[in-house]
Amino acid sequence: MSNALHITILVIISIIAFVFLGIIRNKTSVAKVLPKKYTIQLIQLGIIFNCFLRVLSILYPTLNPQRILLTGSALIVAIVGFAAQTAIADVICGLLISINKPFEIGDRIIIDGLDAGIVEDITLRHIVVAIYDGLKIVVPNSQLNTKTVINHSFNNKERNGVHLQYAVGYDTDVQMAMDVIRDCVAESPYTLNVERNGIKEDSGPVYFLKILDSSFVLETTIFVPKGTSTYVATTDVNMRIIEAFRENNIEIPYNYINVVDTDALEDRDAYSNKKYLSKKKSAPEKRHYRTNNLKLNGNDEDIDLAKNLADNFAKRQRLSTRDTHKLELMTEETIALMEALIGEVKSSFWIEGSGFEYRIHLSIDTRVGTEEYKRLIGISSSGKNEAISGLTGRIFDAMQRGVKTINNGDNNQKYEWDINRKEMSQDEISESILAAIASKIKVGVTKEKVEFVVVKKQ
Repeated sequence: MSNALHITILVIISIIAFVFLGIIRNKTSVAKVLPKKYTIQLIQLGIIFNCFLRVLSILYPTLNPQRILLTGSALIVAIVGFAAQTAIADVICGLLISINKPFEIGDRIIIDGLDAGIVEDITLRHIVVAIYDGLKIVVPNSQLNTKTVINHSFNNKERNGVHLQYAVGYDTDVQMAMDVIRDCVAESPYTLNVERNGIKEDSGPVYFLKILDSSFVLETTIFVPKGTSTYVATTDVNMRIIEAFRENNIEIPYNYINVVDTDALEDRDAYSNKKYLSKKKSAPEKRHYRTNNLKLNGNDEDIDLAKNLADNFAKRQRLSTRDTHKLELMTEETIALMEALIGEVKSSFWIEGSGFEYRIHLSIDTRVGTEEYKRLIGISSSGKNEAISGLTGRIFDAMQRGVKTINNGDNNQKYEWDINRKEMSQDEISESILAAIASKIKVGVTKEKVEFVVVKKQ
């Protein structure tokens, strides 16, 4: 009976320790302090092995499992080494990865022969790499020891890099092509600015490094925030560059044989047009689309520019005339509301989503020291928020709470708020076009920005 009690207590303690370490391993904030998830997994494995040895000691006091392991170590090593040599190699390579840290969770890597992806997990035996559309690649740790790994996020915790190449014809004005590529990268809403030699630039440099048999090769690197799909960003940049090359008559060389059948040319064009028109009946309103980032300067032209952007989104998603008017109204009210709260400030404006659900974004840079931050804090200390009522007052209070929460040194990295329509009176809803039309209104605050989002579901 005593042995059963001892075994039960031992197993319970081991399970508690195992689960506790598992919780710590899954917490990112704590994992940064500890040696790494891999080390914790080794400790968990040691807990299981130690529990097994102690249970044997309790059941068979004269057996002395430790002595058996020592005296029979050579035989055990031979058997285990032969039967589990691949598994042992994975574990050892995993340990080396944990110590040397050629990549970490969240890094964008390219393993020789495999697609690029984001490291999602590192275990005792393998790593998990997420590629496009949620697909996962499981790579044994031992294979990483014999393959080249390109890390686009090495020593960078905030962004992932993607290397891109473009071939242009010999007749191309190379400098113009380089400028076109940089413009397209800067215009993409998914790319980040870069800093070189203490100077901030809207995009990374474009290099002319290769001269091939039929083309010049231009190369650049784009950077996207961690958490943003590099495939989405790459597709957006490539689409912009292809269109810009066509507009500027920049040829992308390729091998072709040109055989023209003049008799069939008109029939082919008619068939192609008919086929295109039939395909055009598909529903782009079901597809996700994001506009460019519109830089608002806090002047009278802002609303007109934003409404033009809204019209372009509506045409792209084939919204009805009624829904287009609603989008325009919400766009106008969004900008007017922010100007009423903070005044004429610089901000970024864009629209993203589908015809079934889209979101209007207005982002204000509120880092400490910016003019927008000073205005926001100045309004807060003046007590002006006490005089604001209705939806505007609720939004203003949420912005102030968010800024104070983030800047008071709390551990929160982001503050989020969305309006609860049930808490609003009918008069408050009727007084605001946004409250009457929008499906949801949200405010997000970080140390760098305040983002106001209006969601509309059709």
